[in-house]
Amino acid sequence: MLDSIGYDSNIFGKKVIENACGDGNILREIVRRYIKDGLKNKYSLGEIKEGLENDIYGAEIDKVHYWNCISNLNSLVSNYGISNVSWNILNLDILKHSFNFQFDYVIGNPPYISYNDLDSETRLFLKNNFTSCEKGKFDYYYAFIEKSINMLDVNGKLIYLVPNNFFKNVSAKNLRELVVPFLTDVYDYTTHKLFKNVLTSSSIICLNKSTDIEKFNYHDVTKKRKYVFNKNHLFEKWIFSSKANSKEITNNHSVRFGDYFQSSVSIATLYNKAFVIKDYYVTEEYAFVNEYKIEKEILKNAYSPNSLRLEKNELIIFPYFYDEFNNLKRYPPEDFIERFPYCVEYLKQFKEQLLERDSDVSSQWYEFGRSQALQHLNQPKLLLSTLVTKHIKIYELDTSSIPYSGIYIVPKKDTSLHIAKKILNSEDFHNYILNVGINVNGNSIRISSTDINNYMFNPDLHPELLPTGNVKTC
Repeated sequence: MLDSIGYDSNIFGKKVIENACGDGNILREIVRRYIKDGLKNKYSLGEIKEGLENDIYGAEIDKVHYWNCISNLNSLVSNYGISNVSWNILNLDILKHSFNFQFDYVIGNPPYISYNDLDSETRLFLKNNFTSCEKGKFDYYYAFIEKSINMLDVNGKLIYLVPNNFFKNVSAKNLRELVVPFLTDVYDYTTHKLFKNVLTSSSIICLNKSTDIEKFNYHDVTKKRKYVFNKNHLFEKWIFSSKANSKEITNNHSVRFGDYFQSSVSIATLYNKAFVIKDYYVTEEYAFVNEYKIEKEILKNAYSPNSLRLEKNELIIFPYFYDEFNNLKRYPPEDFIERFPYCVEYLKQFKEQLLERDSDVSSQWYEFGRSQALQHLNQPKLLLSTLVTKHIKIYELDTSSIPYSGIYIVPKKDTSLHIAKKILNSEDFHNYILNVGINVNGNSIRISSTDINNYMFNPDLHPELLPTGNVKTC
């Protein structure tokens, strides 16, 4: 990292900070190089000590790590005959601290804390103070990158070791927009693991506050390859492929998958424990679950990619019905209670948890938390997982089956699902999701329904999609 950002010579007198320094692992190398450069340029030990006190900064919120960092730095400088350094290592939250000067270098590895692991007070603070955290389920390190950019001098440089999922996460859109103008290099470790027990793959981003170039370098560290891409071709997601960046996938010959098929996230009960039934036995009229019984009329076959893979038979309570025009209908509360008393009795054991869900305003306590995915379910569909490992596994479901996990696909314009399956099984689609998907670990990537809908393909390879009687001429 230090070599990539040029922190190896002519650095004496230049201000640098590692703003989440921990025990000082990176700061020790920064200090070592600073001393080495000072000695090379004939500065005395007294001048070097003064330089360390003026130019080297660190910030660490944890008090134990803070003291460990100072101890480690003292141990290092003692090897050069330097002692009693008044270090500018700060024991504070750097996101809430301001300096009256700016830095030549910001270097580090910020803390990774997902949105779900942040307390409500921290979420609100980040949302109100950082553009990168205004929308979506942001990560804690988004604010560190934004803060660090603002801490740089007009000619300052930044290098950060961060998860590479920020290239494509929807919630990181604002962050990507902040980074792009200053981006000079991306070192992407793709499937290579840098840390034990960390599922997310890593990357290194290099920024230069003074840069005004239209291109940046992309380094595929795993494959040991380097590419030069135009920043203008970084769209909603950062896709690092020659095909994506040359706009080949958006030419006039291509059509969008979402124009012929609808890819959607499966139903969201917001409390599957109440609705999905995994252990049961059935009779002609009822399904029996422990000491309860449930009317079979209210039950449908339930599927997830995992249950299909394991060949498990599951049921789901489906508190809706479809009319003769295939429109989704709700049971009024009094009708539901009268028609399905045993089901109501079963659901009552979960009523407290069901009422605590962040459900749609119009949802009854016995209904699913979200209803938007239900409109198109009453027809044949395909189901696939949001996680793809090596190859895509596609399952066919009938009209009445309910997918409660994964992504389901239904046809538009009277097109056949067999065509959709053929497209999704193609080598071109597999290469596409390798580029747009988010790497989860060394073997799997996460894709979204939007990714699938946005896939561009050549309709000439699928003449079944052409309207009847359409004759193409050369």
